Amino acid sequence: MSTPRLYLSENLYDQIVTAARATYPLECCGLIEGTAAKESWYAHAIHHAKNLAEDPENHFLIDPQMHFDLLRRLRGSERRIIGCFHSHPNGLSVPSADDRVKAIEVDFVWLIASRNREGFFGLSAYIFAETVDDFVALRLCP
Repeated sequence: MSTPRLYLSENLYDQIVTAARATYPLECCGLIEGTAAKESWYAHAIHHAKNLAEDPENHFLIDPQMHFDLLRRLRGSERRIIGCFHSHPNGLSVPSADDRVKAIEVDFVWLIASRNREGFFGLSAYIFAETVDDFVALRLCP
């Protein structure tokens, strides 16, 4: 079995890191538009969303209206919502217990931006996999 991959351009990577930095110490969030093939996901666009969580320093909630609007706009195209992104401003770049509770859609990409001790943000990618009913790390590729 090969390592599952997420193809994410440097520009899209930078957009997410910039959003995480700009919203710090709150969590940023949004959706990832793209396409998918066997064990490969291709990000084509990032859609920033308002974080509607009651505690945005520790949780995220993507604006449902924005989600529905994007679903409608993508209807009939080859693209779809392949995943979401959010930040862990003061946490690790791994799925949290809260992320695990929220993860229900199989083969849905989760990008997590986290801030290290020096204040730099980096990204980690995961896919929610039915085979393990948990997150599996994705290899980030340009």
